[in-house]
Amino acid sequence: MSILLVTELKRQFGALEVLRGVSFAVERGDKIGIVGRNGEGKTTLLRHIEGEEKADSGKVNIAKGSRMAYVRQSPNFRETKTVREYVESGLDAIHALQADLTELEEQMCVVEGDKLDSVMHRHGELLERMEFLGGWDADHRVGSVMHGIGLEEELWVRDPRTLSGGEKSRVALARELVSAPDLLLLDEPTNHLDLEGIEWIENYLKDLKSAVVIVSHDRRLLNRATTQILELTYGTTTKYPGNYDKYLLLKQERFDSDYKVWKQQSEMIRKEENFIRKHMGSQRTAEAKGRAKKLTHIVRVQQPHHDVRKPHLNMGEVSRGGEMVFEGLKLDVGYGDTPLFSDVDVRLGRGDRLGIVGPNGAGKTTLLKVLAGMMDPLGGELRFGHKASVGYYDQNTSHLDDAESVYEHVRIRYPQMTHLEIRSHLAKFLFRGKDVEAVVGQLSGGERARVALALLMLESPSWLAMDEPTNHLDLAARTAIEEFLSNFPGAIITISHDREFLDALCNSVLEIRTDGSARQLPGNYTDWRNTLLAERDQKNLDKEKAKQRSKGQNRAAENKNSSAKKPGGAKAAKKETPKVRNPWAFDKLEAAIEQLETKRATMLSDMQKEEVYTDSAKLTDLQYALAEVERDLEQKNEEWANWG
Repeated sequence: MSILLVTELKRQFGALEVLRGVSFAVERGDKIGIVGRNGEGKTTLLRHIEGEEKADSGKVNIAKGSRMAYVRQSPNFRETKTVREYVESGLDAIHALQADLTELEEQMCVVEGDKLDSVMHRHGELLERMEFLGGWDADHRVGSVMHGIGLEEELWVRDPRTLSGGEKSRVALARELVSAPDLLLLDEPTNHLDLEGIEWIENYLKDLKSAVVIVSHDRRLLNRATTQILELTYGTTTKYPGNYDKYLLLKQERFDSDYKVWKQQSEMIRKEENFIRKHMGSQRTAEAKGRAKKLTHIVRVQQPHHDVRKPHLNMGEVSRGGEMVFEGLKLDVGYGDTPLFSDVDVRLGRGDRLGIVGPNGAGKTTLLKVLAGMMDPLGGELRFGHKASVGYYDQNTSHLDDAESVYEHVRIRYPQMTHLEIRSHLAKFLFRGKDVEAVVGQLSGGERARVALALLMLESPSWLAMDEPTNHLDLAARTAIEEFLSNFPGAIITISHDREFLDALCNSVLEIRTDGSARQLPGNYTDWRNTLLAERDQKNLDKEKAKQRSKGQNRAAENKNSSAKKPGGAKAAKKETPKVRNPWAFDKLEAAIEQLETKRATMLSDMQKEEVYTDSAKLTDLQYALAEVERDLEQKNEEWANWG
């Protein structure tokens, strides 16, 4: 039975028909991503499912006894609880279930006969429900989730109402994640998460037993955490099996097939109509009338729609600077007398693509403004190259005048442009007809982003500094900006949480760390992540080696103390257990221990990989192999400890 069934859902706002008979089902355990252009009604659909808004017609049915949770983009808090107490309140259903189980267990001790059978049956049902909710480790899950999505422990004792917008979103998300509902509705859950948090929630959703319906513009999340894509376009939905990449492929195949059928029928109808016009009133009038009658009975195939609307980004003449754009030496970056990070060395050459990554609040935007020449560094030296002129994109679009229209933004700043040139330019960014007269202060985030990009394209910089350029943009617009930036001849430095964007664009990464340091590494986002994971594995390996060495030294000390206590002291002990003194053999033993420690660490790392822990046979084989390695390692350490 479906956990959610949406039937012929319709919603109209004035003359705008947002939902035009939406129907789909969600089965238990489904992971469904909803995609569509900005303004198509994705959030509206989630609100109708949750019951926050009422449809004009249609039905939304939730399976009896199922619990649904909805995480909004902008949550509100009314309770006077701490952050941790609010997140823990997501466990109320689990705690109530635990109380019911305890009560049933007490009854099982006193009831008999049919009553006992009934109580045991109910107890089994609740145990199954408890297993689904992950109730046995629920309390541990609270801290794990809060750490995973980047809620620092100092925030746990705060009142949620005093937090920033991004922190509030993470708190609301944490509460619903720990609650393990039967159906989880998520609206842009990766907004306000840093890259570590995005990857964490991606893995968490994959393992979650709940059904999930998620609205997101994060292509990698849609590829890794969803098993179906629901496309919402022009008020109707179409479901595609597979992840986002599979959806793009199937959508193109479906369009090609439907277009071929429509084209063939259109050609047949055209020929028939030509025959009818040509022969009506001639000797073949009867035949023409017969064909005309047949045409009236043909079910006309609708021309398939393939929405290819996306901004056409094309910058005019780009000024050519020198080979070096800028070079920063020992930069201290921050506000006032307090640096956020120090001794930053960074260099950008013509044609380079540098991505800035790091946790939220680390100061990435501040650094970008310093490198773009919009702020002075607190210390160090920043040198710009010959004719280096920057085009800066602000993610908050704070440079836009809310009182001006879209058209006025261009006309006032570029008075030499004609009326036709301005309209033609804005049309490339999907502002057509009366859209150009809209006041900027009333635009959505995505529309404001398109205005900012339209202005940026009219500049002639030698390089670009872009702060979250894909924020608020739908998937088509993100693809368009990727294509534009890939073809831009100058250098680019960008901050982004879009991993696909960073992978497609960047050839180097500047990592900002929480300890106030920074480093520049070659490669794209994936290369940087692999470097990071390799460093973590090496760190864990070094810890494991130190642990094994310490264990061996402790055993050696224990053996020495034990020998000293025996009759005859240490000499007697040496007689009982002769020890080899061959240095070559000792070096060989240490090399064997190192190899075994490396092998053990590799196996532990492999066990965390998806292709292993999702395959029970592979995991079992690896566990057996690990047990053998640990046994050999223990023997070698024992031999090392007794070496003399």
